[in-house]
Amino acid sequence: MANYIGTKCISCDRVFKEGDDVVVCPECGTPYHRACYEKEGKCINTELHENGGTWQPHYDSDTESTNTDNTPIRCPRCGETNPPDGLFCKRCGLPLTVNTDEERPFNTPPNYNSQNYSQQGAGDYNNGGFFQGASPFGAGGQFTFDQNSDIDGVKLGDYAKYVGRNPMIMLSNFIRFGRFGGKTSLNLGAMLFPQFYFFYRKMPVIGVIFMFLTLLTGIPSLIYSFQGEFMGVNLLSTNVDLNNQWFVLLLYATSLLSLALRVVPALFANYWYYKKARKDIMAIRSAYNDSGDESSVKEQIEAKGGTSIPMLVISVLIFMTLNVLMLFIANRLLG
Repeated sequence: MANYIGTKCISCDRVFKEGDDVVVCPECGTPYHRACYEKEGKCINTELHENGGTWQPHYDSDTESTNTDNTPIRCPRCGETNPPDGLFCKRCGLPLTVNTDEERPFNTPPNYNSQNYSQQGAGDYNNGGFFQGASPFGAGGQFTFDQNSDIDGVKLGDYAKYVGRNPMIMLSNFIRFGRFGGKTSLNLGAMLFPQFYFFYRKMPVIGVIFMFLTLLTGIPSLIYSFQGEFMGVNLLSTNVDLNNQWFVLLLYATSLLSLALRVVPALFANYWYYKKARKDIMAIRSAYNDSGDESSVKEQIEAKGGTSIPMLVISVLIFMTLNVLMLFIANRLLG
């Protein structure tokens, strides 16, 4: 209540003191004791209402404001820092009748100061750094998280260890999924190469599913593309009439399915990865619950997550081999 201590309620002419229940007129900002405002039934500062003015604090000569050091006022609702003479929060509009310095979740990390931020940097979770990011859909401005922030039962620092290198974009999605809900976000890698992306992210089961579906829906396109000679080599020789109405419809239908096989992982790959990360981390934490060996826990999390170039290469080789096999089977069945 730093704005009003030392000023007077115009209804009872008593000075506001620490702990008084103060309300303000939403139009002109004039403060009242709650009981005084309820007694009056309305704002009685008619001069300000007629002139369209805004209430300004005035102090008696024998009464000193507790905010003479121009301390910024922190909004008790959203945590926004406002000017010392602010009447309403510039972010959420709450009347600034109370000045609170208590830490608010999401807004201030432990031991935060500007020097701490500049030295540690956003995302340096192993050294106590923190992550800053906007809330989803532009609501509520920015929130600040550190490595100990709880994201659906798992510390953000553990997620960072699991993701591996350059985790910022992935962690911003994890925060949105765990804190604010939602299941969709854009993943270009999963859109372009879904059958390879999941192997790269150590998600072989989903990778096998999308590889199988990609091969299955790609059969008509394979026949259409390799019918006849290709660079002087007769790769596929079948009796399929490419202009047949039923083949054209099949080609069109499987092309739409192939598109869907790219759209779905493009939207949900990050969420699936988040669920897998959470499940793996919780299992590791549970297994090491009584050991107290934090370094071993972090090593296990890092080993379980991350990316795998060998799995990516193997998946590419398998996919190419299966495509050749499909050509061979098509020659035998349709030739």
